[in-house]
Amino acid sequence: MTNRVLQHKTVLVVEDESSDWFLIQRAFRLLSQKFTLKLVKTAEEAVSYLEGTELYQDQGKYPLPVLVLLDLRLPGMSGLDLLKWIRHQPYLEGLPVIALTAYGNRELPRAYDLGIDFYLLKPIEANSLAEILYGLGLYDGSAESK
Repeated sequence: MTNRVLQHKTVLVVEDESSDWFLIQRAFRLLSQKFTLKLVKTAEEAVSYLEGTELYQDQGKYPLPVLVLLDLRLPGMSGLDLLKWIRHQPYLEGLPVIALTAYGNRELPRAYDLGIDFYLLKPIEANSLAEILYGLGLYDGSAESK
């Protein structure tokens, strides 16, 4: 559906809570490598971003991400519904999705069934984030990488 360009270090964060967004930014800043974080607050906004429609048509400013951090509990369209939508888009095949969740979230088994790659407990910690990014090949742990 889209021919948008992938930018190597762009991460799409789908999170509606500003306090969690702040902690996500902090965790990424603690990593020694440069990541560009793009925030959307709803699943509907994430669909618009990933399709490159409406406000997100500028491919230079809104490139396809290499990773999606997805809050499972969102207003409107749920995180699980967004995950299902992502997994049905051929142009997003192989896009890693990390679920963001609170301890004891009963939606995790369904999220794994729908295709999440990993999950992180809120508030996320830089060390846990680094381990997952390393496992996905997006982070090498060095201070010199760009």
